[in-house]
Amino acid sequence: MKIAIIGAAYTGFAAAKYFKTLGHTVTVTTTKESRKEELAAVSDHVKVMVGSDQSMMRELLQDQEILVLTVAGGMVEKDGKTVMDPDLYRDAYVGTAKSVVAALETGCSLKQIIFTSSLNAYGDGNGEDIIDETTAANPLSPFQEVYIETEDLLMGLTNETMPVCIFRTGTIHGPGREWKNQLKMMAGQPIPFDGSSDVMIVHRDDVVQAIKLAIDKGFSGLFNLFNEVTCSKAEFFAKVCDENGYDHVQWLNLSPGPKNVSNEKIKSHGLDFLDPDATRDAENLLD
Repeated sequence: MKIAIIGAAYTGFAAAKYFKTLGHTVTVTTTKESRKEELAAVSDHVKVMVGSDQSMMRELLQDQEILVLTVAGGMVEKDGKTVMDPDLYRDAYVGTAKSVVAALETGCSLKQIIFTSSLNAYGDGNGEDIIDETTAANPLSPFQEVYIETEDLLMGLTNETMPVCIFRTGTIHGPGREWKNQLKMMAGQPIPFDGSSDVMIVHRDDVVQAIKLAIDKGFSGLFNLFNEVTCSKAEFFAKVCDENGYDHVQWLNLSPGPKNVSNEKIKSHGLDFLDPDATRDAENLLD
C-alpha cells in the first residue's frame, strides 16, 4: 500500500518507520531540507514541502492510497525562545487541509485520510457531564479553533469511497518526550492550562497502532484517543514531579479544559492500549 505522511517530526516519524517495516511504500514530507537524510532511513521517498503549497500537494497525492496527517508547526525562534506564531500555526493546519481539498478536486487515487487532531478541540466541552464524540466542540482560543476548521475541511471530503478518520489525541508522550524530561523544564513554573481538567495523555506508539487499525478497518469519523489514566492534569503531573524531586507545576487555569472525556469508542472498535497507564514512556513499543 502507498502511504503518504505529512509531518514526520515525532509521531509521523514513528509511523513511517513502522509502516515501512510492514512492507508499505511510505512517502514522508518535511519543511526542512536538513532532515532529508534522517527521514530517508525510515521511508521510501522524502519530499521537502510546505503543506499549504497546493502544487506540491497535488504532486504528492497523485499516486497515494492513504494520507496520514500528523501535522505540527507554527513554532519560531524569537529572542532566544521558541514561541508560537499564530499565522504559521494556522497555515500548518488549515493551509494543509485546504491543499488536500484542492488536490482531490483535480482527482487522485486516495482511498482514506487520517488526521491526528487534538482533544483541545473540545475547549471546555460546553461543561457537559460526559464528553464523547457526539459532544459539540466549544473552542475557547484561536488555536483550538484551528483544529475544528481543519477537521471540518477534511471531513467534508468524506464519501462512500473516501473514509476520513479524525483522531482527537491527548498529549503525546514516548521516547524522547518522557514526562520526567518534559516536566523538568516546567518544574515550579506557572503554565496557563487548567489543572483540574482530565490529564488525557497517550503514548506515541498507541497513536501509531491506532492509525494502523484505522487503515485496516477503514475507520471514518471522529475518535477520541487517549489512554486509561483518569485523574486530573494536576494530580498526574504532581505525581511525576514527586517521583523526580521537582517542584510542582503552578496551574493558572486561564482557559477551562474538558472533564469526563470518554475513550470508549476507540476501544469498542478494537484498540488495546500498549501503554494504558502511562508507565512505559521511555520504551519503543512497536519494535
